[in-house]
Amino acid sequence: MGKALKFCLPIIGALVAAPAALAQQKPDMVQTMELFLQANHAATKCAKPDQATLSRFLANFKEVTLRAAEEMKKRNPGMSEQQVYEGFRTSNNTVARQVDGMIQAGGCGDPRIQDLLKRFETQANLKL
Repeated sequence: MGKALKFCLPIIGALVAAPAALAQQKPDMVQTMELFLQANHAATKCAKPDQATLSRFLANFKEVTLRAAEEMKKRNPGMSEQQVYEGFRTSNNTVARQVDGMIQAGGCGDPRIQDLLKRFETQANLKL
């Protein structure tokens, strides 16, 4: 199994994990980054956030990505920084395809997309 696929399997699995199960666990920065990726892609396709909201979201996303990279390095000490970010890029592409599929199926009004857009706003307003 290639490193990128091996890297993405736990991340993709986290995307379908039950929210109640996640609430019982300590926050996982890799999963949190994936949630940011989903919301960002939905907002890119279906919303036009104002510059202030977008700036806050991107600042929080940067912080979450840095923490997720640290977490991945702890989990996989042999991975280089480049490999970690290549894995993130692969994961981003997977998330984009999933969100695009939801948009194709139900449009931007799909309740799942609307939830992602609400999440985008919430993530933009986090104080990290």
